[in-house]
Amino acid sequence: MKIHIHRITLTLNLMLAMVSTQAQWTITLPTGIQIGENMNNRFLFYGNAEKTYEPLFRSMNGLILKGEGTINIVQIGDSHIQAGFIPEQMRKDFASFISSGCGARGLVFPYRIAKTNNPADYFVKFTGKWKNCRNVEIKKNCSLGLTGIMIQTRDTLAEMTFHFRENATFREFNFIRIFHDPLDTSFRVDFPGLEGWYHVVFPIQTGYTDIRFDSIITDSLRIRIVKKDTIGKYFTFYGIDFENGDPGIVYSASGVNGAEVTSYLRCDLMKDQLRILKPGWVILSLGTNDAYPLHFIKEEFIANYITLVNKIREADPSVPILLMVPGDSYRRHRYDNLNLVEARKAILEVAQQTDCAVWDFYSLMGGPKSIMNWYKAGLVARDKLHFSKQGYLIQADLLFEAFIDAYSSFIDKSNLSD
Repeated sequence: MKIHIHRITLTLNLMLAMVSTQAQWTITLPTGIQIGENMNNRFLFYGNAEKTYEPLFRSMNGLILKGEGTINIVQIGDSHIQAGFIPEQMRKDFASFISSGCGARGLVFPYRIAKTNNPADYFVKFTGKWKNCRNVEIKKNCSLGLTGIMIQTRDTLAEMTFHFRENATFREFNFIRIFHDPLDTSFRVDFPGLEGWYHVVFPIQTGYTDIRFDSIITDSLRIRIVKKDTIGKYFTFYGIDFENGDPGIVYSASGVNGAEVTSYLRCDLMKDQLRILKPGWVILSLGTNDAYPLHFIKEEFIANYITLVNKIREADPSVPILLMVPGDSYRRHRYDNLNLVEARKAILEVAQQTDCAVWDFYSLMGGPKSIMNWYKAGLVARDKLHFSKQGYLIQADLLFEAFIDAYSSFIDKSNLSD
């Protein structure tokens, strides 16, 4: 038994050393940017948070040592996440870390139909007239799910086609789950060109439909919404989950431009859809827009954030949650936003009260007024609020490095206890 443990330890240490070396080469920082000068790039665990991460790290062990299991990750955030650069880079980092490189794309939304920007790893074409609603539109009364955005149509024949780009990390799928309002006999979902190559699995629960394809699909999927009579009002669509059954990482991302913590509190179907997706890790990347107004009320922010964490825990009380502190930014292109100092403190308080982990990107970035250093290095957009593509990629690599550090620490402690 001792020899067996020693071999596992040696294997893991070699793997972690390789990843550490790779990270040093991957995260190339421009002149003037100093990451972690006065702090380590690591997760901060509060309360019982570290204990909640053990199943996640054990699942990583299963993937690395045996090539077994699937880890579903869900990242929820604002425009920084809707842009798609951080989630896609995280997929690439995980794929390079796990030798099999397997996984699936996860939750996807046709943002273009809702007249907003789409992540770069896929694009969408559509026909028909569609209405839309987002969780940031407080004057609209609409039902929303995990994606924080919905579209609906009542056209006789409306279509959407998802095209995955060749450089997308995970393109293959043979199973999809469409989240929608409960279907009646007025609507039917078809897949033109795939007749006879799929079958529909109706779940006991309402609100989604599972479709299994007879072979792997690698590039695109055309979906037709057929209205069969004049009785039905609208077909409402909340998102689609692309899976393939392979062991690996399924990294789903939900981002809405301008979203605050309260925006996701309006998503009445989020809890049920999270329960269906069964995430093994939830990352919350919120706070930039909450701290953007001139007057930031810290107590309200804390209360709302705790409510959101509790809402996620209602779906799964044991799920590990990471709270990301937003990076430094300007208000209205030219004013230092010192509200972010208080937002950081507030997020730490939320973590303490809810047993969450924290990734303090604000301090890692350099703290107050560090945005100009990143801007001069070409890592921030002209509005000094959003990042450039390279800035987002560096942020993702740093987040992944912090994850690996926490995972490595878990391995060390487990070996010591054994």
